[in-house]
Amino acid sequence: MSSELHARTVPLEYGPDALQFDASPTVLFDRPGLTLVGWGTAVLVGANEAAEVLAAIPCDDQVQRPGSGVVALGALPFLETFSGHLIVPRFTMGIGLDPDGTTRRWATAVGPGDLPLPETDELFDSVIWQYGTVTGPSEDVGVTTMTTHLSRDGYRDLVAHVVDEMRPGNRQLEKVVLARSVTAELSGALPVSAVLRRLRAHEPACTIFLFPVPDGTFFGASPELLIARQGRRVWCHPLAGTIPRGETARSDADAQGRLAASPKDRSEHRFVVDDIAATLRPLCEDLTVPDEPSLVAFRAVAHLGTRIEGHLTGPTTVLELLELMHPTPAVGGTPRQIALATIAGGEPVPRGYWAGPVGWVDGHGNGEWMIGIRSALLHADGRTITLHAGAGVVADSDPEAEAAETDVKLSSVLESLVPGGSAHVR
Repeated sequence: MSSELHARTVPLEYGPDALQFDASPTVLFDRPGLTLVGWGTAVLVGANEAAEVLAAIPCDDQVQRPGSGVVALGALPFLETFSGHLIVPRFTMGIGLDPDGTTRRWATAVGPGDLPLPETDELFDSVIWQYGTVTGPSEDVGVTTMTTHLSRDGYRDLVAHVVDEMRPGNRQLEKVVLARSVTAELSGALPVSAVLRRLRAHEPACTIFLFPVPDGTFFGASPELLIARQGRRVWCHPLAGTIPRGETARSDADAQGRLAASPKDRSEHRFVVDDIAATLRPLCEDLTVPDEPSLVAFRAVAHLGTRIEGHLTGPTTVLELLELMHPTPAVGGTPRQIALATIAGGEPVPRGYWAGPVGWVDGHGNGEWMIGIRSALLHADGRTITLHAGAGVVADSDPEAEAAETDVKLSSVLESLVPGGSAHVR
């Protein structure tokens, strides 16, 4: 299929905001400094063959910047990650920010090799046409019922059981991330584009994403960079260790101070950092791993975070890095296989795409992949959503505190999706 396609990328002098209109795109990856929004499907590729397929599509790339040229975007499952598929859009619009603050825009068309590709003006018109028009205010949607396969008390008991299994002298498992899920039935169809705008307003430092998956549409606002590659440069920003934000400046400062000093959270965070560093170091000629984490604050919670950067010694692609790294202890645990067995035995429903990678890759092996947390699955009926939230469990975890952490995370996401919906979480 790839040999039958060709592509063109051209600069645009202007263009709309990716979330300006109510017509939802096919795929969306929108972070500060880079937006990729695509419509239609030129080809659907397996994650395990994406690099080869993309490299085989000839592209007249007149822009030559991260995210230009032919790209594949998508969400991949938490387990059996490379059984997932990525979309090469028929049309893609990119918006990037230069170091000096200048905004650049471009558009890419991918089509059959025996047909001409649109020129710049035609390509711009094609992209704008995909947006449709603003349909006006959406009908208010509320939560009618909430169901779960693991109650809050059941989750607390699961954490207590796992903590007991981590007791000294029997500690094969060092850390595991345990999740609980809820499913909400809504009073009407969820207005996805309006929700994406609200997510971006609520979490401006996060990556807003939207991808079709077999069960519906997976979307959210991810705070956590799993891995990025541009040329030989690689970087990631794992988060682990969490505390709810305070309601006043004083209480918030106190909360973040407790997080920064917490032995439990610092230990949980270090498991993640050490695991990622051990994976990347053999592949890099240099790797910078700070000794101390930083505080990273979002709307409802603050995390401990460590930015890791390095330069590859060889041509390892971002998808090859992804395959080696995922799942990190930030969403799985350590040792990995014991943690995954604990998750499978304790969580009553599969995670699906929650905590799986979401992002993009190009034909040169560059790309960016976030972790699909702070997310939701919109089912095919358009009015049922499933959310997950997890907490990192170590030997000195407090089961009640871990349950409370999942309350905060679920409430924050649900409130952004359906204002007023957070009251149903507990």
